[in-house]
Amino acid sequence: MKEKDIQFPECWEEVKPAEWLHLLKIRSKLAYVGVGITLRDIKREWCRFVLVNRGCQIGKKDVDDLVLIDKLTETLNWMWQVSDEGKEVELFYDSTVNLLPSWGRYRGPLSHGADLTFSEFRHAVTLMNIYLQDKDIITLRALCGTLYRLPGKDPRSKNFDGKYREDFHPSRTALYAERMKLMPEWIMWGIYCWFAYFCQYLIEGDFILDGKQVSFSSVFERNTSSGNKQDIGMNSILFSVAESGIFGNVQEADNELLLKIMLKLLDDKQRADSLLKKT
Repeated sequence: MKEKDIQFPECWEEVKPAEWLHLLKIRSKLAYVGVGITLRDIKREWCRFVLVNRGCQIGKKDVDDLVLIDKLTETLNWMWQVSDEGKEVELFYDSTVNLLPSWGRYRGPLSHGADLTFSEFRHAVTLMNIYLQDKDIITLRALCGTLYRLPGKDPRSKNFDGKYREDFHPSRTALYAERMKLMPEWIMWGIYCWFAYFCQYLIEGDFILDGKQVSFSSVFERNTSSGNKQDIGMNSILFSVAESGIFGNVQEADNELLLKIMLKLLDDKQRADSLLKKT
């Protein structure tokens, strides 16, 4: 290998889109350790690909290169989860960074859900939950098509309206699914993986908005004081926000950015908690 300084990924945020796609592709060949291809084989192949992708020339029979690749495989434990028995392995994606910004002519959500509208988020959550039950490829296509749509106006244009993707319309779900007909299942799995983690992070994680650290966990907390253990649902959130009139009617609120809706809910929750403390 020719000498070249490179930064080898130590977390998902440092992985490049091409490297993410290659990982998804080779990951699809691996179901159980010991059946044809091992996890170590997958790690070696991915390390080799990353090195080449970042400008290194790897010799297939060069002993030093093979030793380097083997050493790099030992650094990838953050990427995989292995069962206690060591027979089952799973790729563990835990980042809100979208490593697949586009596929073909379709554009995906910005990282951290920055441009997700409340409407598309609600429908994507519904489709994700249905997919968890039926494992139907058509449902998965609908989920991916909901998130990956035609691009909006050119961000460099004076007419750019802040929308990086075409408007979402629930009535076009079948069309969105049809658009994804040629998308390989292993790519769709990667999109599902990112969205599933984003949903978890929305409830448990911290966002940086306007330079401030914000957590929405309190919005989703269960109301244990009255013994009511029902989590707040997407529809109840929509109608609650629409009633305030801040974002307009139900339709207008539904088309508002998800994170703006969440900030409004958080503010309402904090105001309500403050009032309760005074009583």
